[in-house]
Amino acid sequence: MPYENEHSARLKNPKDFEPKSFRRTNGGTIYGTKKVPKTIAIIWAKLKGKSKPKDPVIPQALRFPTKSWTVQKAKKWLKDNNVEFQSFEPAKKKEKQSTSNDTAPISAFIFNDNAEVSFAQGDGEKKDDHFRIVGYSGGIMKNHWLWGDVGLDLEGMKFAKNRTPVLEEHFKQSRIGFTTKQDITDKVTVEGPFLDNDNAQNLKTDMQKGFPMEASLLVLASIVEHIKDGETTKVNGQILKGPGTVFRKSTIREVSMCVFGLDRKAKSSAYADMNNQEVKFNLQENTIMAGEETQTVTEIESVESFAALYPVLFEEILTGGKVEGLAEGKKQERALFAALKDACGDDHELLVKCFDESKTATEAMKLHVEKLGKEKTQLTEQVTELQKAKPAVEAARVEFSDEATPPGEQTETVSADEAALKAEFAASADLQTEYGGDVEAYVAFKQADARGQVRGELATAK
Repeated sequence: MPYENEHSARLKNPKDFEPKSFRRTNGGTIYGTKKVPKTIAIIWAKLKGKSKPKDPVIPQALRFPTKSWTVQKAKKWLKDNNVEFQSFEPAKKKEKQSTSNDTAPISAFIFNDNAEVSFAQGDGEKKDDHFRIVGYSGGIMKNHWLWGDVGLDLEGMKFAKNRTPVLEEHFKQSRIGFTTKQDITDKVTVEGPFLDNDNAQNLKTDMQKGFPMEASLLVLASIVEHIKDGETTKVNGQILKGPGTVFRKSTIREVSMCVFGLDRKAKSSAYADMNNQEVKFNLQENTIMAGEETQTVTEIESVESFAALYPVLFEEILTGGKVEGLAEGKKQERALFAALKDACGDDHELLVKCFDESKTATEAMKLHVEKLGKEKTQLTEQVTELQKAKPAVEAARVEFSDEATPPGEQTETVSADEAALKAEFAASADLQTEYGGDVEAYVAFKQADARGQVRGELATAK
């Protein structure tokens, strides 16, 4: 079917494609080599039977916005770039949406979005004297007794007055307060003081003791859009699937504090003081047609809208991505561990530390070298201290003495630490060569020397 603001060149029949795989881009490359400027939109999709995450999308149609392209200019571009197409449909102005006057009871315009009432800090007054209500969060309210699934378009919403009445259960005689702050952004929020009457003060006291109050809004509509079964529309950045209703233009008349909010599945007589008033509004039919391309081609603006429109495809892509991501992550972890193991050598403690801290192999090697250097320095210092602790022995006395231990000296004070000697031997290539690799011989000699049992000339030679 023709589009209002775009000329369309169909490259392939949309019936050949998976309905949930359509997407749209501004410009790009088609058929591997043909460059498409950003002023032309490309409709992509996956052929039937090829809807797996790894299967490629191919171009199904090209769209030429009327603000940049005339019919002649668009056809010339297709010809100049040798782009074959099945059909070409010039843009056509959309007929005005059908509207009609309709009415509904005023109780049908009361909405509860599970909003809770809380306390707020007033100007110069204590917190409990003021209330704060988030009356509408901007979402789609489900299963209203008249409207079905309903969304209130925040862009078309306003307050009737600068100060909005706050009632109890929507009864005019039960006045609770009024708003001094009221905002419509991505939600509807109001704040204000409690009145001094008994109803207001009793309700405030109940809330101070923890009683949970809900809130609901009286929102009168001037334009209501009806969404038929099988159709969709967007409201507040979300997708509403028909059957349902969107209030495109509406006015907030009052806010109420309620025990249970609104019972959406009954026409309830709780609002008897409204005297069964009827509200007039313009009913507007949704113009989205269930035709070939418009039924499935949607410009994706966010991950959320994609997930809402194509939940099955979204789940497939998400699952496939997780599996591939986990496999790739494990592969990278194994490669990192192997590189760290080479860098750390036999130091398993350092290996675990570097892996936990995601160190690179270069960083691990640097830490390993620094640690070995510190250990060597510590060992040298230990040997030096041991040498300083050795008692001075006169050479002549040593040479002619037959005693195993010099008089007046204890074995414990001159005995060298065996572990330190072995470490010294392991760290010195010269000692290993001198003693033929026999560490026990070296330790025995050093211990004998410390006890004064080595003759002077032998000690000097060594």
